Amino acid sequence: MDCPSCHGTDLIKRGRKAGHQRYCCLTCGRYSTDSQPRFSAKTKAMAIEMY
Repeated sequence: MDCPSCHGTDLIKRGRKAGHQRYCCLTCGRYSTDSQPRFSAKTKAMAIEMY
């Protein structure tokens, strides 16, 4: 798993949030989870177009 902010690979586990594992990046200090995005980019683009 890579950090979504800096793409670093030095991640450590920091508990759970809403049933998903939280990770802290040792490079930039940001937190992230292992959950997948709720909606795909295609669905988001379609929603914006319909709006």
